[in-house]
Amino acid sequence: MLPLLVIPYCLNLMLGAVGAHLLNELNTAAKYKIVGFKQGLTLRKSQEVIESYGIKIKKFLPLANACLCEVDSGESSIKSLAMDPTVEFIEDDLEGEVQVVPFLSMDIKKSSQEIPWGVQKIGAPPVWKDIRGEGVRVGIIDTGVDLNHPDLKDNVKEVCGVLDCKNIIDDNGHGSHVAGTIAALDNDIGVVGVAPKVDLYPVKAFNKSGRGNISNVIDALNWCIEKKVQVVNMSFGFTNNSMALERAIKEAYRQNIVLVAAAGNSGGDDSVMYPAKYPEVIAVAASNSGNKAAWFSSGGPEVDVIAPGAGIPSTYKDGGYKSMSGTSMASPHVTAACALILAKSNMSPAKVKEVLMSTAIDLGLPKNKQGAGLVNVSKATASIKSSKRSSENQQF
Repeated sequence: MLPLLVIPYCLNLMLGAVGAHLLNELNTAAKYKIVGFKQGLTLRKSQEVIESYGIKIKKFLPLANACLCEVDSGESSIKSLAMDPTVEFIEDDLEGEVQVVPFLSMDIKKSSQEIPWGVQKIGAPPVWKDIRGEGVRVGIIDTGVDLNHPDLKDNVKEVCGVLDCKNIIDDNGHGSHVAGTIAALDNDIGVVGVAPKVDLYPVKAFNKSGRGNISNVIDALNWCIEKKVQVVNMSFGFTNNSMALERAIKEAYRQNIVLVAAAGNSGGDDSVMYPAKYPEVIAVAASNSGNKAAWFSSGGPEVDVIAPGAGIPSTYKDGGYKSMSGTSMASPHVTAACALILAKSNMSPAKVKEVLMSTAIDLGLPKNKQGAGLVNVSKATASIKSSKRSSENQQF
């Protein structure tokens, strides 16, 4: 048997007798485990395998070729399942959280409309005379969205709740704030978003405390695929890798979805969180109004671009407005920029990222803090020819 390899929160045990199975450290306090199967195993067969070990399935996660299973206090059945030749990994259903800095949040009152400084900083207003994101579907995996907010409601097309309670109400406020930066209406009140005419598809996958599990995110991604969403904003982070989440991200990317995520609020270097850390995802760091990296913004080689994320005014729950800070606030600037690019020309996620990065403005910051630089929507959209219905640009 191979030696144990210890990493944070998990213990990978390679079982040579039955192939390369991965069994993450059994946390007896964790009630649920994600069981991932080898490629090619049908849903029915995976169900048969799990039930043959006396383990209860809570729900299927087809996007990750996995199941979320309920585990009792005894470990013998799950250890036996890990030895099954059809199983590739077993891991905890990790918990992550939205990437906002709470003590920097401040309620604000809005009467007449303003264009937030971040929206102006990335060069969005000059684009609006030609492109406002019409027809582009944007998914927001978050705490939900205030469905009755006067600055949001006309752009929200369909909603979903993947928590056990099936709640779709934004009882936190974070998701509503993210939605406003993406698509607050140009209606003479409050604020206006980067892409004020996109179609919003919010999924509540994070609770009132801004926390959610891997299985919830995978469910949310699956719903976004079903709704033919073209861009997904993920203003949240997990500290550790999840093989199930990685599978789901790869599949969503394969389905031609542009994936954008907050880099994280840990500051320092080599601190980018998941899913931003995956190569299929556009990892967004946060800048301040002085074109410097925000002190809280995570850094690392995975950072692709930087966008405004400090003191961002936007919509909030219960019809309100709030100024908030975090890479959570930077990510939706980029998500909306991607939507404006797609509104001008159909292209693959890889091409969208290429356009975004090749037209970004170098702020003179370290690469691990700014990536290619500050996103600039004007330059990005000007660099591509309008070919909304052309299939040529989709071949990458």
